[in-house]
Amino acid sequence: MQNYTDSINIVINSELLSSRLNLIDSDDKTFKKFLETRLHPLVVNSAEEAIELANDFNQHLKNDGYKLQVTSHISGKPIYSVISIETNSNSNNDATVYEIVLSFAGEDREYVEAVAKYLRANDVSCFYDKYEDVTLWGKDLVEHLDVVYRSARYCVMFISEHYSKKIWPTHERRSALSRAIEQKGEYILPARFDNTELPGIRHTIGYVDLKNKKPDELAKMILKKLGRSN
Repeated sequence: MQNYTDSINIVINSELLSSRLNLIDSDDKTFKKFLETRLHPLVVNSAEEAIELANDFNQHLKNDGYKLQVTSHISGKPIYSVISIETNSNSNNDATVYEIVLSFAGEDREYVEAVAKYLRANDVSCFYDKYEDVTLWGKDLVEHLDVVYRSARYCVMFISEHYSKKIWPTHERRSALSRAIEQKGEYILPARFDNTELPGIRHTIGYVDLKNKKPDELAKMILKKLGRSN
């Protein structure tokens, strides 16, 4: 891993590396620890910032056969580790930054926001647009949301007539379907307000009927899906 300390200078201030932390001449173990600490929830401002830094670092680390990947969570927030790309390719575990992303139409926000609040109160790492106002400011949302959906464990898709007609939910659905194909397993968790049909969402996929289910009841189901008790 000796070579990547040179290329990583593009991302991290060289004076900080050499003068203050003496990382240029450090061993691999110390340098790995520095990168992992830089992405720790106590250091970054948000999971979104960690995603962007990890993507930047990985552009350089890949030249030496390594990458930063989420290997665990603490209080619902991602913990990154430096691992070899070869080890990662032989693993069935996906790197997840968000445990849940919530895809919905604005007309259904009241219900979805109640679900988001319950999940957040139970330390679930949840992508809900209202919690990400500052992070999303100035971003290319098409590109950024693709990254978010690729990094999530599950997508709860709130299906309704409104959802089928809106531009952004359509883009989110396409990102979710692409992620589902890559994962080849459970990813999209449909929750239906009505019987609206959506391209790519098969009738054979199990769904939750929201007609008689309160937001906190759905949130508890999501917690169980994540293997949590509340």
